[in-house]
Amino acid sequence: MLKKKDWFRIHSFTGVITGLLLFVICWSGTFAVISHELDWLVTPEVRSENPLPEWHEPDWQAILSAVQREFPAATLAWIERPLYAHSAAQAVVNLPRQEYVRVYVDPITHEVLGKYSYVNVQRFFRSFHMNLFLPGRIGSYIVMAFSITLLISAVAALYFYSRWWKRFFRFSPGRQAFWSELHKSAGLWSLWFILVIAITGGWYLFELMRGHIGDGKITYTASGAYAVHQIPEPSSDPALPVLPLNELVARAQMLRPDLEIRMVNFNWGDSEQKATFYVDGQSDHLLVRNRANQVTLDSRTGEVLYNQNAAEYPLYWRWSDTADPLHFGDFGGLVSKLVWFFFGLVLSGIILTGTWLHARRLQREKNGRQRNYWPGTLPAVLASLVVFSASIPFGLQSIRDYYGLLVGDAKVLPELAPGVAAVIGLWIVATLGIITLWCYWLFRFGEQPAQKPVSPPSAAATRGMETAG
Repeated sequence: MLKKKDWFRIHSFTGVITGLLLFVICWSGTFAVISHELDWLVTPEVRSENPLPEWHEPDWQAILSAVQREFPAATLAWIERPLYAHSAAQAVVNLPRQEYVRVYVDPITHEVLGKYSYVNVQRFFRSFHMNLFLPGRIGSYIVMAFSITLLISAVAALYFYSRWWKRFFRFSPGRQAFWSELHKSAGLWSLWFILVIAITGGWYLFELMRGHIGDGKITYTASGAYAVHQIPEPSSDPALPVLPLNELVARAQMLRPDLEIRMVNFNWGDSEQKATFYVDGQSDHLLVRNRANQVTLDSRTGEVLYNQNAAEYPLYWRWSDTADPLHFGDFGGLVSKLVWFFFGLVLSGIILTGTWLHARRLQREKNGRQRNYWPGTLPAVLASLVVFSASIPFGLQSIRDYYGLLVGDAKVLPELAPGVAAVIGLWIVATLGIITLWCYWLFRFGEQPAQKPVSPPSAAATRGMETAG
């Protein structure tokens, strides 16, 4: 049976060994929560002066026609309705020399407001947070494995912090204990958030392993073998023309009048034998992402190929499509996003203050002229720095390969909106500054003048840890 001092050591060990990379992961996820809103703020083309009323259906055909007039050689991938009343509609297209280009269209006047690469603030933070831009599944496994260390650290803290359920309103900051009290109080008040992030992150890890080394099923419905339920291929004559977009949307809406369509997706050009069309969005189901409700049609005849309703989902897949809204807090619009953003900042701060408290504790112990951190701390920190540094060249390569502009026979980095480049650049500079400070805290205080060795903490000393940090 582990004692309190053992749980304290587990909490401290996981915090210090994994803290640097865990901070970067949580810090990037915090900004991923409000990334759509940052795009709206810094990219004028994303904003519209003509508000689209709530629950007012966009004229999908008019948006499509505007994009086709402006870019006649474009192949449409999908169109998204405006996220907010004063947002532009977004069409994602493939151009002859560049794939995945965002085209912004006024939802009322149907004027094309501009275009940029698919790489915006939202895409940068979501991709970086998901896999640190590392190749293959390596980055995803690294990121998702940290949900386990986060959960271990939180559980260990509850075991050594006596009667934690009575201490939500206890805050006794002395000159020496301010950061300790702040660390513990912030941890208690954000405990629910930490558990949500750790559990959903652990679920992502399970899904990744199922897709990689399990049966390969990563979604409930799709046209590929990776889906449990495969949508049937359309049987219509390939010589038939594709129906007008608004007619297809109207047929889907007639079948699902409860559905607020958020996206229309085209598979018109996949092959001569395949022409499907699907819409997805939100209904009256709590906490599901858009794909939980979708309607797939034969785009030549309008025949319904599949109608997916979140209410009829198997429990496993219902939870699978609930994990994402819970992890990023986008289920309640801007209000829930701001709550998640705030607690994301708090979680990032808890990681930083934990390192500070550990370093100060080393200074108090004065355990000889040596670096008195946990065994393996230095290799763990160096490994974290290597991973973070590797994300830069791999990230540039990934952006160039997937979203780059073809110049001659080679791809170059795509054009970013000026505001997007500024946000990404400032975030990287701030992150590097915080990482430098983190390392300074840990290693500056770890080397002290020689003193006689200190015996392991007694039970009374452990109780002191709860007060002093």
